[in-house]
Amino acid sequence: MLGRWDLNPTSGSITWSKSMYDILEIDSSTPSSTDLYFSVVYPDDLEQVSVWYQEIFVSQKPWTTRHRLLLKSGKIKWVHLRFYSKTDAKGIPILFYGTIQDITEMKKVEDELEKYSQHLELLVDEKVREISSSQMATIYALIKLSESRDDDTGAHIERTASFCRLLAEKARPIAEYENAITDIFIETIYKASPLHDIGKVGIPDSILLKPGQLTEDEFTIMKTHVRIGYDTLSKVGQQYDKNDFLKMGMDIALYHHEKWNGSGYNKGLKGDTIPLSARIMALADVYDALRSKRVYKEAFSHEKSIEIISLSKGSHFDPALVDVFIQNQAEFESLYESIK
Repeated sequence: MLGRWDLNPTSGSITWSKSMYDILEIDSSTPSSTDLYFSVVYPDDLEQVSVWYQEIFVSQKPWTTRHRLLLKSGKIKWVHLRFYSKTDAKGIPILFYGTIQDITEMKKVEDELEKYSQHLELLVDEKVREISSSQMATIYALIKLSESRDDDTGAHIERTASFCRLLAEKARPIAEYENAITDIFIETIYKASPLHDIGKVGIPDSILLKPGQLTEDEFTIMKTHVRIGYDTLSKVGQQYDKNDFLKMGMDIALYHHEKWNGSGYNKGLKGDTIPLSARIMALADVYDALRSKRVYKEAFSHEKSIEIISLSKGSHFDPALVDVFIQNQAEFESLYESIK
């Protein structure tokens, strides 16, 4: 149903069509007026409708809006208002007019579509989470299978992932990192850090599990695990080139043995040319390795591990990250003890 209204800007008099009276459910013998219209406007919408009414007298451009009516019968209606103006040769308004349309049924359909859309979004999000969770579970199962070859406790990947997240969170307030370390970065490094040693699947047991010091040739082979891991992930990454998880996983796998002073491997990168995720991983990985028993070493105490890491500040590790780590060492010690 469509009604019409006309407003004389000079006299302020207003007239309504019969169909407008019908929409408002008011007897057509009742004199039309602005106050009468406002009397059926829904209370919560009244302030905004009053603003719109005042705008009629200052705006000459067509506009539309919608709001609710609360009729005497208690019924609530949605209406769509349209406004137009006519001016004389001097641009002075001589008539304001427009239409009112009952859109209650249309609004019901819109609301139902909105509910359906939100429900559909929830279903899609749920399915995405299910798929993502199953994919991550598969990846983690493969990682744990790899780690089980040289990790006595089987908790190395859980601990290093938690160390990386904690270190990233603590480093975030530092000015040089505040733009790089976002919520997404923290979530991604927690998920991607377990990929750091995936390349060890390609290292022979005779080298990986050797109880003594590696020879130069054996160490050369051991170092290839970073390239093996990177190459493996990059093949997957070619199909998912916009996947932040894989991108960070590739950086961590290839660069987590780089050193701040450029003496590390695989590329001999130096300083902040080493990806931040790999610098965080390097510190987390070494702390866990120092604290853990391996076939070639006994476990070090937290205090001894802190001493070794402190001595490597600015040589092996990013100095700023070492400072953050030491300032929060009690939390890292507690975290290590909680995941065994």
